[in-house]
Amino acid sequence: NHSKSILLESKMAKWGEGDPRWLVEHRDDGVNVNGWHWTEKNIIHIVKEKTSELFSNFELKTKKPNTTFKIDGVKEITGDASITTRKGNKKFSVFDLKIILEWSAIIEEVEKNVKGTVVIEEVHSTGDEDDYVFSVTVEGSDSNQNSCKEAMLSTQSQVYATIAKLVSSIKELEK
Repeated sequence: NHSKSILLESKMAKWGEGDPRWLVEHRDDGVNVNGWHWTEKNIIHIVKEKTSELFSNFELKTKKPNTTFKIDGVKEITGDASITTRKGNKKFSVFDLKIILEWSAIIEEVEKNVKGTVVIEEVHSTGDEDDYVFSVTVEGSDSNQNSCKEAMLSTQSQVYATIAKLVSSIKELEK
């Protein structure tokens, strides 16, 4: 045991002789030498732009006859999105989002326009679509509006596939 500790001591850096990347004492100039410490860059504006791009005039397929469904755009995105860097080159994305989309449907036979929102919650960096919470609202409550709401609920997989593209584009920012 004594010979192991002598060997270990001989391999350890002496005070002031360590790797310059290990500089961790307080610096008056606040420099993050070689990016060794955590840094975080807010990317929520990029996420909002990409979401708007992906869902702009996005047509949806449903089984409801004589009715055209589409996502008109993004109503609101709340939450956080950032790229975190550690030790200069280890980057990873961290996000937790709630996305609210505006949808509309045109029922051709009665010339009626129906509107509502799609809300997708729990879109986060540590999960997948099994964690998402999908809900649909509709403006009004007549039979046409209710049937359009039911049809919109069936579009979940189409919306999730587009969110998967969004998540991939966020992950691309890690590179």
